[in-house]
Amino acid sequence: MEKNNRGPRFNRQYRYGHDGWQSKYSMHTRGKKATTTIVSEFICVFKHDGVFYIYAMDSPSPAVIPHVTIKKHGNLHDNDSRFVEEVIKVVSSLDGSSSMRLKLFTKFPTRYSIILCNPPRMTLDDMNQILMMNAKITSLKVDLETSELKIESYKHNEETQRKRKRSIAFDDMDIPSEYDLSMVDKKDRKHIEGIMRNVLGMTTMEFSSEIKPSASYYDLELKDIEALNVEIITEIVNRYRAFITDTIFDYPQKSFSMKIRRNDTPITQIRQNIVPRKRLKLR
Repeated sequence: MEKNNRGPRFNRQYRYGHDGWQSKYSMHTRGKKATTTIVSEFICVFKHDGVFYIYAMDSPSPAVIPHVTIKKHGNLHDNDSRFVEEVIKVVSSLDGSSSMRLKLFTKFPTRYSIILCNPPRMTLDDMNQILMMNAKITSLKVDLETSELKIESYKHNEETQRKRKRSIAFDDMDIPSEYDLSMVDKKDRKHIEGIMRNVLGMTTMEFSSEIKPSASYYDLELKDIEALNVEIITEIVNRYRAFITDTIFDYPQKSFSMKIRRNDTPITQIRQNIVPRKRLKLR
């Protein structure tokens, strides 16, 4: 049984029978009515007090793609509902998604928000998959402290002629003189300091950081950090794509990390430069 202090309690049973994998769902709402809005082999979502709650079970086989169908929602166009379905499929296919929960806010006339609570460990590539799925996304933000991934998008019937505010411009910030870089080799100082200046410039909030050296890489880990703009992270990775090899949003550990190549380590792969999304008109 999983218990959520902010919402209803949810029971699940999962077993393998003669007909294959079988699952059974039930929900306790302390006397309030709960409406099942999504049911699939590995995913179940309930609506309770105006908020959608998703409970996604880890698939017993990585080859199984959950089938998700959202019943028609009065405030969402079919194309918007389909996008929500696809986001659930993509994130639920990742290991560790069994405690994930969905909140869907649709009351505004021109836009809606999807908030994934307790998502699994995700890479930057996972995040960019979501960005590429919908040209009307206005922002994709990560909050590691509250364990939330927030997606904001214009609705299908909203005209896309207005310019979307792209908040990817940011300033480099000087590294504090007391910051310890003694573990960084002299030949790696230039790109490590450049990455650190970019990281400091992407937020005005304080956070803690640590650089862990290894034989081939440096692991830069950030903690106690709140909202991260995924498009700014993408811009930093594009600037240093010959050095940054992995970028991880570790929700369970509430940390963000980059693996940075040492200069004396042979290059085996360079990340493709991620081209900014083009504006597409949906019909």
